[in-house]
Amino acid sequence: MDERTYTDHRRQASPPPEVMIFGSGACARKIAANLYDQGINACLAAREDSPPSAGHGEKMHWLTHIQLGTCHGFAKRFELKLTQKGSLLHRNVPAIVLAEDDDRSPNYEPYGLTPDPRVLSISSLEEKMRQASTDDLFENGARFVFLCGWQNDSHPTIAQRMLSCCLQLQSRSRAATYFMTGNLKVAANGAEALVQAAKRSGALFLKFTRDFPTIRTLADGRFEIDYRDELTRTPFQLTTDWVVVDETVGPGRHLDALAHALATRQDNRGFAQSDNVHRMCNATNRRGIFVAGGSRDILSEDEQLADADQVTLKVIAFLQDLDADRLPKVEIVRGRCARCLTCYRLCPHVAIAIGPRVSVVTEACQSCGICVAGCPARAIEMEGFQIGAEIYRRLRKPDAKKEVPESIPKVMVFGCARSAGQARALSRLSGYTLPQGVQFIEVPCGGTISSGHLLEAFDAGADGVMLCTCHTDNCQSEIGNQVARRRADSARNLLKGAGVESDRLNITSVAANMGNEFTFMIHAFVDRINALNRS
Repeated sequence: MDERTYTDHRRQASPPPEVMIFGSGACARKIAANLYDQGINACLAAREDSPPSAGHGEKMHWLTHIQLGTCHGFAKRFELKLTQKGSLLHRNVPAIVLAEDDDRSPNYEPYGLTPDPRVLSISSLEEKMRQASTDDLFENGARFVFLCGWQNDSHPTIAQRMLSCCLQLQSRSRAATYFMTGNLKVAANGAEALVQAAKRSGALFLKFTRDFPTIRTLADGRFEIDYRDELTRTPFQLTTDWVVVDETVGPGRHLDALAHALATRQDNRGFAQSDNVHRMCNATNRRGIFVAGGSRDILSEDEQLADADQVTLKVIAFLQDLDADRLPKVEIVRGRCARCLTCYRLCPHVAIAIGPRVSVVTEACQSCGICVAGCPARAIEMEGFQIGAEIYRRLRKPDAKKEVPESIPKVMVFGCARSAGQARALSRLSGYTLPQGVQFIEVPCGGTISSGHLLEAFDAGADGVMLCTCHTDNCQSEIGNQVARRRADSARNLLKGAGVESDRLNITSVAANMGNEFTFMIHAFVDRINALNRS
């Protein structure tokens, strides 16, 4: 059996391969329709009982009342266990898309309100306006007060939706609208234009920064609002027929369980995409699992539909192997492996298979090298990388033309290829050179370097060692820079115990566009080592 195969598929019982899409909203439906139009089977899995989308044939079908149990396998061959009303379902799928809708809750309490037929959330107002014209919905001359971001700022997408409804009511009906806001966020596309258009149509905007209005319900169901002009300190009173409140938007209530079952990393708000620039726009830490729409961020309806188109292209490229870079092959040497499963615990991409033998799954592996450096038995090898041998070659057998005088400190610099490596190349293009005596070894990730590698560099004769990683939330392998810092701290403690100054080992972060800064950091570190050598 191939090292990268760890389980048998149920070929005789499996339906034709299809992309599994978790979600039932407009974004999820658009993704399924897009894939169907490209001849790719798609299945929509929803917790609720969602009606099928008409006009796309049998290839795009629904699984309703679905709960994801477990996800095994890897890119191109995920094995899902689902439950449907107590029945167990198995699905083998090549790719997965998380496209659950976000969760929207009306903000009653921040404005001193309680649920009331005449207190509308922005979502309920939008739904009413979609179903009928405003003249049919509301009485002539009705007054509307929009409450947006008083003590807590509203998200720009929410503010945009409220501004759009305010403009429609003001310009297309006989209603009078008042927009009471704190710090109005207009970063969403077209929001500033909506403000100006609403003002031209007659909407009155009132901004508050400290003395917020008080609202009380009258006997006839209307509302009386007392407020004070913050410039003149003049008190005013306004009676309104309807109040529209903003909403708090967050991850869907099922998203956390889905992300946990799929082993995808989440951001600090709970969305199913970590706060990492390399995950933009639809990637996750696992190859073959994508995220879109309300599952990855707070997006407007138009942005969610655009996201559906974008993730469709990503899924198609993945299925056709158009997104796969040529990466160094990582393998576990069978005779050395002690099955300690350190690699399994370390891998940020869930690319380690546990079967009759532990193996690296090539289709899922991103060749970060974290497992290579972390293996206590040195049983994992990466194609083209022999870091220990390279250290000794650089420090003990330097090129004859680059012999370094004894007075020049020998400094070994390890740098991530995606950050420090590119910064070094940019530095060269800018005409900068590294100090004499500096040796630079480019590695796939800062996490490729172990504590042992750092100590080996000192053993080989280095006076100082520097490890350059990516910035926080800028690491391609998600945790490589964090792992590198832990290993550097461990090596620094060992050096200190051996009587070596801990300042001789430095770990720093750099971005690909920091060519000048990279050079200056190296020069500063060399100056520090010079000072230590003289002391």
